[in-house]
Amino acid sequence: MEPTLGLPKTELSRREFVRLALMSSALMMGTGTLLESEETQPGVASHAAFRSLAPGAVRPEGWLRSYLEKQAAQLGSKLPDVSWPFTREYWAEEQEGESWWPWEQNAYWIDGATRLALVLGDQALLEKVGRRIQYTLSHADDDGYLGPEFFKDPTGDFHRWPQTLFFRGLGALSDSQGKLSGVTSAQIVEAVRKHYLGDKASYGAPQRNVTNIEDILWCYERSGDARLLTLAEDAWRSYMKIAADPDHGDLSELRVYANTPINAHGVTYAETVKQPAILYMYTGKEEYLKFALAGQRRIFDHHMLIDGIPSTSEWFRTITSLDSHETCDIADHTWSWGYMLQATGDGVWADRVERACFNAAPGAIKNDWKSLQYFSCPNQFLATLDSDHNVMEHGGHMMAYQPNPGERTACCGGNVHRIFPNYAIRMWMKSKEDGLAAVLYGASKVSATVGANNEKVEIVQTTNYPFDEQIQFKINASGAVRFPLSLRIPGWCTVPKLALNGNAISMPRVERGFVVLSRSFKPGDIVTLTLPMKLKVTEWPENGMGIERGPIVYAMPIKEKWTSKVERKYTTPEFPSLEATPASAWNYGLALDKAKLESAIEVKKRTVTAEEALDPWGNPPISLTAPARKIEGWELETNPDNTAQKFTPCLPDVSISKVSETVEKITLQPYGSTQLRVTIFPVVKS
Repeated sequence: MEPTLGLPKTELSRREFVRLALMSSALMMGTGTLLESEETQPGVASHAAFRSLAPGAVRPEGWLRSYLEKQAAQLGSKLPDVSWPFTREYWAEEQEGESWWPWEQNAYWIDGATRLALVLGDQALLEKVGRRIQYTLSHADDDGYLGPEFFKDPTGDFHRWPQTLFFRGLGALSDSQGKLSGVTSAQIVEAVRKHYLGDKASYGAPQRNVTNIEDILWCYERSGDARLLTLAEDAWRSYMKIAADPDHGDLSELRVYANTPINAHGVTYAETVKQPAILYMYTGKEEYLKFALAGQRRIFDHHMLIDGIPSTSEWFRTITSLDSHETCDIADHTWSWGYMLQATGDGVWADRVERACFNAAPGAIKNDWKSLQYFSCPNQFLATLDSDHNVMEHGGHMMAYQPNPGERTACCGGNVHRIFPNYAIRMWMKSKEDGLAAVLYGASKVSATVGANNEKVEIVQTTNYPFDEQIQFKINASGAVRFPLSLRIPGWCTVPKLALNGNAISMPRVERGFVVLSRSFKPGDIVTLTLPMKLKVTEWPENGMGIERGPIVYAMPIKEKWTSKVERKYTTPEFPSLEATPASAWNYGLALDKAKLESAIEVKKRTVTAEEALDPWGNPPISLTAPARKIEGWELETNPDNTAQKFTPCLPDVSISKVSETVEKITLQPYGSTQLRVTIFPVVKS
């Protein structure tokens, strides 16, 4: 059963619709108080259910740490040595064309690499990315403006979007108390405060300028300057006057509350729709949160793909086997859902983050962290420099694996570096009553203060999740400590189990996706959470079917034949563009009776070495076998004007196709273990 997102799936009553529309209009026009709320403590997100910990408070272990270390050793640190525009020194010099987008792409990498360095404690990487931070902070204008002079013009579209991204990296560095020579946390807060209060730009202007609300409120919390809260609320009111335009997000109150399919750019929508949820955390105005929830519901009702990210080949689209998503959308949607989790305290948002990070993300990144896709798809039978089957750039290079895919639209090459550092940072959060919440699972250590006396505690999380069902939490403290420990129970898990020091204990009531153990913990106490995983099939357009187990989606891997190409300015011999063509059969339909799913599909777990366990995407410890039949005539699509150009085909019509009488057993692996794959299968007779 799909978890609720805070609004009923049925249409709003006419009375409720009018009331919400009038309230949104009041917000848009600035006519008085929107809703009465409890008094807000200045500078504190006092209405947040959860609060993020500072980068570095959570130290990832196990496969997640190994994966992040691989990222840092490859493109995480080497992207500025490999591909333009990352080879430039950001705001230290002018970029070609004097446009906003090279600054956007660099800012993505700066934010991601800064967080990666802080999560790993990698001082060398921090110093490398820090050169750009140091330069920017030391070259502010007299009025405090931070950024390239040529787009200081306050009326330009997108001219404040790069600041949104860059300031995220500044915020992470400030909150972590990270050591970067000549840069202090207080200096960062003051520089950002002075920038926003001195800037003449309208943050409610067209395009993505409104996304600065996120950073304005970050600075408000740390500086206590109430003018920043006013600036943020004014920006949202101004933005709502233009929000009906698809170019600006398709976020008018009428379309949002009517739950229409989204007619907007994926990144723009994802980055914008979370802003009122952040405003809610600082103001307590329920209407902000209702709007954000309704805006998010449109994504899940109309556009979600099986791998956990909506169909967003730039703009939102349909959900067929050929619909794809931009890799930027993995970073941006999971970032936004993290804010929704903090605002609501509802575990469904962590479920969403987890699903995307365990499927869509590794499925779009080559396991050696030397290349990635711009567009990634649940069904991709080849990935070459001319095989892009999407409406945008049809026949283009955006589905090949490249260190910086997209060339002059190189956003994904920078943005990909934010995905897993943000997962690690948000694995644990502070909860109400000075507690801790385990919201995203994985081997890790968290250090924080808890309880009424702010006592220091370390919790060691030991697990091979999501490839294993058991998670252990060991409490380390100087003495007994009382605090509420919240553990997320994923929506897909129906029979979770708890134990304390090896003895089964009763499961507390699951509320909004969490159970809370509010008790005194002794040093060395071990809480064990078991999340049994069941097989599940999902249905998709054109007689399609997918298979899941727990948080992992399974796909049939297609053996790849790889060829490489070095493209000057964007690649190097060590980091070339890679083309993959199929070297094994893929034309199978699933021969499944859903009523006999458990007997038809075999779950295979294998014993892995310690080294293999650190690379589960390259050496998956779990696989499935499923019955299937070959479908004759289901072949790669050929461009009639260029027979050498091939594309992944849509699902065949099995009612008119010749289907083999022979039932074969095919092997399915975790989606993230595949580059070429079949994930949405046609259904044939069992």
